[in-house]
Amino acid sequence: MKKRRKRQISDSFLLIILLLFVCSLRPQAASFSKNAPEPQVKFKGDNLVISWKKRPDLTGYEVYKYNVNTRSRKLIKTTSARKVTIKNLKNGKTYYYQVRGYRVKKAKKKYTKYSNLLRVQVYRKSTLKELLLTALQPVGSTMYIWGGGWNEADTGAGIEARTIGVSRQWKLFFEQQNSSYDFHNTKYQIHNGLDCSGYIGWCVYNILETENGKPGYVLLAQQMAQNYALRGWGAYTQAGRVRDYRAGDIMSTSNGHVWMVVGQCDDGSVVILHASPPGVQLAGTPTPGGRTDSEAVALAQKYMKYYFPDWYQKFPNCAKGLSYLTDYSQMRWDITGNVIMSDPDNYRDKTAEQILRDLFLSR
Repeated sequence: MKKRRKRQISDSFLLIILLLFVCSLRPQAASFSKNAPEPQVKFKGDNLVISWKKRPDLTGYEVYKYNVNTRSRKLIKTTSARKVTIKNLKNGKTYYYQVRGYRVKKAKKKYTKYSNLLRVQVYRKSTLKELLLTALQPVGSTMYIWGGGWNEADTGAGIEARTIGVSRQWKLFFEQQNSSYDFHNTKYQIHNGLDCSGYIGWCVYNILETENGKPGYVLLAQQMAQNYALRGWGAYTQAGRVRDYRAGDIMSTSNGHVWMVVGQCDDGSVVILHASPPGVQLAGTPTPGGRTDSEAVALAQKYMKYYFPDWYQKFPNCAKGLSYLTDYSQMRWDITGNVIMSDPDNYRDKTAEQILRDLFLSR
């Protein structure tokens, strides 16, 4: 009798343990959190995709367009999915968005906080060829001016670097100069030419904007490659880790210079576009081994002499130092077409000689 009772107690105990285990397997409702979703934005073609991680404590999400002037929100989408796609955005405009989640329980809604404000700038689409053709416009007719392209306060882009097209004043000033030009004597005559960051900022403005007077893209030369990459325009590689050079690459050094790659030659030398004393021109680097009679230097001389004879007569030197291949960080454009840049002309796969031939046939 005692043994049977002990067995009954033991069986009952095992049944309780089994029931507790089964109950533990049932899905438990996640506790609601007021923490805001953490959305991210990216472009897919011409459309903007706002996405976030789906949370088990939420029933759905609301996406708002935010007006920074009136500080008001407009609900544009309610969804239970983890992303929304926004179409028909206009080039040159900046949009702001916020997302919040909600949970429905017993016919009542509980809301999370609003997410951080998402700032989305819509850029005009461009190509590597268009970028290089644009960069060629001031070549051979624009002197190097310390501070050229900057504003009077020296805090960012000046009038010329926020204007579509080249300034007439640049060529007029060039025509007044001779082979003894010394940029030390023209510092801060900012309307007469461009410095290195003013030149690159002008190039970027002229491929992204369609009107004068918008915010510019001029900043300290040593910051430009990394800053442009942080905007989502491309990939950043630190100095010392750069392995090759492709059309349109933006190169910055901590010593305060910035330039643009035209292309790399078979011997490893690189043809570049830059603003450096005496002015804006094509130039070539040595080979990685230090040979100064490189293919890039020969190409730069050939094109400057033939297409810009007035400049070449005054300033025939088209060679730059080995530091151009060792001391510079790199921003390489995203060419998927999802951000700004694409490469339908396959410049990314061409040599400097092939690129120059095509560029000058297209001018």
